[in-house]
Amino acid sequence: MGETIRFGVSMDSDLVELLDRLTRQKGHENRSETLRGLVRQELIDTGSLDAEREVIGTVTLLYHYETRLPRVSVKSFPSVRITANLQLHAEGEICVKTLVLKGKGSEVHAWAQRLLSSKNVIGKLAIAATDELYKELVKR
Repeated sequence: MGETIRFGVSMDSDLVELLDRLTRQKGHENRSETLRGLVRQELIDTGSLDAEREVIGTVTLLYHYETRLPRVSVKSFPSVRITANLQLHAEGEICVKTLVLKGKGSEVHAWAQRLLSSKNVIGKLAIAATDELYKELVKR
């Protein structure tokens, strides 16, 4: 990252109160750190939609233990690699499955969507970072 630049931001007082609450919840030292975190996350989210950019993310699924999850082959998505697969019984009859994925943004999103659109499955794709973008965001 480059030098620190100070600039002013105008915001509705109700939104500032929510920003302060978020700052406390996240354990940030101040509003600036909260805003930096929000900007970084937006850059990660936006960057992950680039068809050619490499991304790292997780798919988390919740489902009843009798639900048969579809087998979604990665063959149609050449860049997608599943690097970790964790499955456990969360509570009672509910299972949790977490997959760690790596690949081109568009292919990771498309592959994950096939799982996430399955009947009786609740889930979410979360992009943690990209190799390239992570390096950009932590430059000192």
